[in-house]
Amino acid sequence: MRQLTVILAFLVLTASVFALQIVEPAVKDISDGDTVYIGTIGPGQTISIGIHPKVYTGGKFGEGGRYDYATVEKVPTGWKGKNSKLYGDPLQVEITADKNAPEGEYTAEIAVQDEDNGEKLGQIKFKVRIKIVHDVLDTTVTPTSLTVGPGQPARFAITITNKGTASDVFLVKAEGVERWIFEKPVLVPKMSSKTIIYEITESEEETYFPKISVVSTSSPLIHQEKQVVFKVQPDLANDFKATNHGILIFPIFEAPVYSIVGLLSNFWN
Repeated sequence: MRQLTVILAFLVLTASVFALQIVEPAVKDISDGDTVYIGTIGPGQTISIGIHPKVYTGGKFGEGGRYDYATVEKVPTGWKGKNSKLYGDPLQVEITADKNAPEGEYTAEIAVQDEDNGEKLGQIKFKVRIKIVHDVLDTTVTPTSLTVGPGQPARFAITITNKGTASDVFLVKAEGVERWIFEKPVLVPKMSSKTIIYEITESEEETYFPKISVVSTSSPLIHQEKQVVFKVQPDLANDFKATNHGILIFPIFEAPVYSIVGLLSNFWN
């Protein structure tokens, strides 16, 4: 009987040291006092950490229970933490790096709480390691050179690859073209790519050498530039092809004619 009592007492004392589970950005088991690596992000970016709130052992009746909230207890200087919502599923905390953070590894501390210890689950504290690199962005632009007619858009396909563990918004713009200040925001989820079409229009007949700039809204340290060239010159084939993009100033009775011209232009190289 005494031996059984000792075993039960041991189970009560160890009820709060069983594992929780991180479900985002990767699945990892965690116990009190653990340190786990959760991913690579760029300066200024925000990484979300989702924690499954339920456990299946320990607690008031030995059958587990549910943790109620998670808090970011400690972050490096210049960083920010955001606590989870009460009773979230998963419990989602966020950690935002300093936008000027040098490359290297950093540690933050998270606590998972049982509100008022109502289910006798206690508290679990653990640390997360986050790696900061500036090279979390890849950009490709095609074509790199083309010719258009006056007032016709030079269209470039821009592929943005986010190599980090944090989703981010990037601003795409062209530099070096007078009076062209159009910016296009692009959301790229973590560890994925997105392709957009970016247009530049000029009327003067000459050759232009713009730089396509892609900059993270999280930090100017995350950026890339690609040099492209486009030439503006009169060209009958290009003028015909332009009719595919709509009739702006032609009289309504001429619309069928321009529709046919646009269709025929698709057979020209």
